[in-house]
Amino acid sequence: CTASSRPLLSLLSAKGSLVSSLPLLSCHYPATTLDRASSEQLTKARAAYELVCSTTPQMPQTLLVVTGASRGLGRAIGVAFASASTSNISSLRAILVARSEDDLSETASLMQEASQQSSTELEVSCTVADLSDLDTLEETVEEIFEPLLLSPSPYDKAILINNAGSLGYLGQCRDMKSLSELQHAINFNLTSSFWLSSQFARIFAKTEGETGTGGRCIIVNITSLCAVEPFKSMSVYCAGKAARDMFHAVFAKEEETRVSSSGSRSCRILNYAPGMCETAMSLELAESDRLDKDLGTMYQTSLKEKTMVQPKDTAAKLVRIVVADEWISGAHIDYWDE
Repeated sequence: CTASSRPLLSLLSAKGSLVSSLPLLSCHYPATTLDRASSEQLTKARAAYELVCSTTPQMPQTLLVVTGASRGLGRAIGVAFASASTSNISSLRAILVARSEDDLSETASLMQEASQQSSTELEVSCTVADLSDLDTLEETVEEIFEPLLLSPSPYDKAILINNAGSLGYLGQCRDMKSLSELQHAINFNLTSSFWLSSQFARIFAKTEGETGTGGRCIIVNITSLCAVEPFKSMSVYCAGKAARDMFHAVFAKEEETRVSSSGSRSCRILNYAPGMCETAMSLELAESDRLDKDLGTMYQTSLKEKTMVQPKDTAAKLVRIVVADEWISGAHIDYWDE
């Protein structure tokens, strides 16, 4: 089933029973560009959504948005959330975001398999997007987030896994030669990450007196030991992770005074370091001739001896942390922490 925001908005304003139109509102959004709706239309859509949620009994859903979901850790996190054995979530709506349509489809299939083996009711859709393209980032984020407000079911939790990122430049600081390579890394690892978290909270973390999803908003920034420890030849990656950590720590501090209609904080934020995972990124580091020699040897040895953290294991721990909801907002938690 395909849909765009304009037909849905027209549907909401059409004559007849709004509730009778609900099956159409559950359409999955395709991995193509959605029509942009005006601010006035979106305001009307939100009002209609609030009306539906307040007048029609619906089973609450958990909303999950995962960026960088096409492989590795992002894929493992999606699968872990879809598995009731780790998440205890009864109804999940998942939006997967990445650049590869084929790989996103594979992640979606794995999530469906996991949900079928448990009691999790799953609705999953994919959005193909390049989050490093600042010319289209604002529009892309609107297309991902805004239509989610048209769901006929209220969200008990809205969770963003801000995972997408890249290594960027590898090598000695004084040997940088490409400004465009540096700028691309900053665009992807910092600018898009900051914007995603900001807009997710703006839409889903409603404070007392505001209309919105009415549930809990959680933002997870996928960070690294590189955010707190310097590693030679990985300056751009380390700086990016450190900046993302601090941005989200400040964000959490700002949210301390914001209270939701239920009396709890409207948005909680976690910086989660998954450990040295066996992913394509680790393989790239192990094979790179630009990485510090000792660091490269460590990656090669870890891969050979299979001592790296498996994505499914760290993903399962992250889901348990998120579901328990007991961490100090803004904290940096590592896979190896007790």
